[in-house]
Amino acid sequence: MKTGRALIVAVIVPLMVMTILAAGAVLAAGGPMPKETVCHFAQNKYVEISVSGNALPAHLRHGDVTPDEYGDCP
Repeated sequence: MKTGRALIVAVIVPLMVMTILAAGAVLAAGGPMPKETVCHFAQNKYVEISVSGNALPAHLRHGDVTPDEYGDCP
């Protein structure tokens, strides 16, 4: 019984505290960024996907592109 209680105190409680603090940081920063549409290059073709605005720069760096002015992928 002591082992189970020690596990809860040592592992689960700190994880809960970190989750609450992380959620508070997102809310303090104005919340998550809106979704962005990108043309993701996968298996020799572009596929339209939605990603977080935070992830957009990383996608563009590795070869994904934004849709054209008509909203189409290449």
